[in-house]
Amino acid sequence: MAADDLLERREQAAVCLARGMSTDATGEAVGASGRTVRRWREEPDFKEQVAANRQAMRAEAAAALGSAAREAVDVLCACLQDDSAHVRVRAALGILSALPSIVEHVEFEERLTAIEQALTERGGR
Repeated sequence: MAADDLLERREQAAVCLARGMSTDATGEAVGASGRTVRRWREEPDFKEQVAANRQAMRAEAAAALGSAAREAVDVLCACLQDDSAHVRVRAALGILSALPSIVEHVEFEERLTAIEQALTERGGR
């Protein structure tokens, strides 16, 4: 097997595992045995590659959800102007019910950023 082919199979396997496929299913998908994939999974560089793929997938999903959330807020805001009182009340309740968790998340992010900055400053001294 050529080195480039092996590298490609390992990269594909790292993607499959990051997506949650089993070791045996991953092996079958990339043309390797499950035993080979299990061996790869023990290698630190391969573990890092799988973890990096998972992180990239989470970031992509978060970006897609963020975009959809913006559209959902726009729809709810538009519904606040609807002729039907029922629709307006439901839209208002939807917005108000989401607000506490959004505020909590923003505050958490701000606190985490402040902690990280303080740690960085402390480490730089």
